[in-house]
Amino acid sequence: MNILRIGRYRVLQRLGSGGSSDVYLAEDSMLQRKVALKILRRRDADERQLRCFEREARCASMLNHPNIVTVFDVGHEDELQYIATEYVDGETLRERLDRGPMTAAEAVDVAFAVASALVAAHEAWIVHRDIKPENVMLRRDGVVKVLDFGVAALFGDCDRTDPLRRRTSLTGTLPYLSPEQVRGDDIIDTRSDIYSLGVVLHEMLSGKQPFAGRTVMDVLAAIVEAEPAPLPAIVPASLRAIVDRALHKNLYERQQTASEIQELLGDVRLDLMLRDRAERIAG
Repeated sequence: MNILRIGRYRVLQRLGSGGSSDVYLAEDSMLQRKVALKILRRRDADERQLRCFEREARCASMLNHPNIVTVFDVGHEDELQYIATEYVDGETLRERLDRGPMTAAEAVDVAFAVASALVAAHEAWIVHRDIKPENVMLRRDGVVKVLDFGVAALFGDCDRTDPLRRRTSLTGTLPYLSPEQVRGDDIIDTRSDIYSLGVVLHEMLSGKQPFAGRTVMDVLAAIVEAEPAPLPAIVPASLRAIVDRALHKNLYERQQTASEIQELLGDVRLDLMLRDRAERIAG
């Protein structure tokens, strides 16, 4: 797609693409700043892709948090719809994990930031439903950003303490789906995001996904029935306990809120910092 300008945005280079949309680095000619411009080609999009694009714009624009990518503008021109967001100069968590697992301290820092983003989203009655390394950006200065609310569930005026009691289609990405998503349970709520965060945290610590299989059906069955792959012995017991609980098959046995898992991660974060300081002093 050859685009030089859309609205007030001058396209500089392509950053990525998928499905019927493309993401570009662009310059906002009015405010003189770089943005990430996600463009949907309406003529190539089906109804579901259009709904996802609109949902992403609506949900993300409701949130204002340092660990969630900021939406600046939404609009359309001719057959193109676009979302302009802050440009995150860095790499995805997936790109980082392609180089190998992270230290416990690095993994906890990222997981703590993602949990913080989920706290804000859940308080706005939004369930992300697609937490995965591809949707977590690591800025060069260390700031973590959660993006892509394309399949988020918006609860509207539903009481945030109650689960969403409706049957939903299989939405999300293998192997980050929760058991209740795989089973198509009537209860799909914020605890599915906690489970997905547990999968991501396991992958950061081990370099591998906790549930694997040769086929899609194998992975689906493992999510519902199998125990997760063991974490490396070097992982602190307190952090191992957080991951194990987040990956519990029974959603009532997991951390019940994003605030709870963030608090637990904060305790581990402090312990690791104190341990590192003590080791440096002793050395």
